[in-house]
Amino acid sequence: MSKEFWFVIIASVLYGAITPGGQFFIDIGLSLFEVSLYRVLFISLTILPVVLIKREYLIKKEMTFFFVVYGMIGALLELTQFAGIVFGVPVAIVVLLLYSQPIWTILFARIMLDEPITTRKVASAVIALSGVVVLIKSWEIKSVDSALGIIASILGGIVLSLWVIWGRKSGINKQHYLTTTIGWSAFSAIWLILLWPTVNLFVDKPSIIQLSAGLPLQYWPQFLAFGFIAGVVPHLLFYRGIRKIHASIAGIILLLEPVSATVLAAIIFSQPIGLNIISGGGLILLSNYLIISKPE
Repeated sequence: MSKEFWFVIIASVLYGAITPGGQFFIDIGLSLFEVSLYRVLFISLTILPVVLIKREYLIKKEMTFFFVVYGMIGALLELTQFAGIVFGVPVAIVVLLLYSQPIWTILFARIMLDEPITTRKVASAVIALSGVVVLIKSWEIKSVDSALGIIASILGGIVLSLWVIWGRKSGINKQHYLTTTIGWSAFSAIWLILLWPTVNLFVDKPSIIQLSAGLPLQYWPQFLAFGFIAGVVPHLLFYRGIRKIHASIAGIILLLEPVSATVLAAIIFSQPIGLNIISGGGLILLSNYLIISKPE
């Protein structure tokens, strides 16, 4: 297995820190919008000194529009991944629809990147999605009241897929992973700020949309750790790996994220690890084994 696979695998595991880390900061008073905005700002500001010193990693003029679009995709992803919860959809359904991402990625990668759809890819995606169903115990959901929430959650899965596709396109365009990281994060932050007034028209919950001046000083060490572990490091690894790995394969590997998130939540918040977590996580690991053992 090549090092690029390990980069994407490690990134996927580290991405699992986003949910429990975000929950920690929400519990101390930050809104969902603040957690999203501060994280992408932290990533871009961390990378900025490096690209200013090594100016060959700065965004080239001809790639500006590409990263403007990628930033919009990133901002929409930050908003849509939580939108279903805002509209009252059960968390398990939101997660399941968000992680329908491999299906969309396989389809979009065929259309936009000319990546082949193979039996192994389809089988791996089906096994992985089955693992997500078991992991979140979606059969315990009795009803879904909000059609808008369902639509928003499906859109979240589609946008997540487009985020993977654009990352792969950046690699195909031979953009350095530092360039891709700062391009995505900086323009995502700009788009989040621009979209904030519009989101305010539809959401009036301070826990979702509040935007304040900053984070209390005593929580800065925790946020710095969160920013590096769930932001800077996994994005650099992911963009480094996807330069050589097909988007459809990376999309399946990314399903390691909910497994990692569940384990971290058990450690940080003392949430129990039940049979569903072991079984669902096992299916997701099996899907990853299938796809990385014979990727093409």
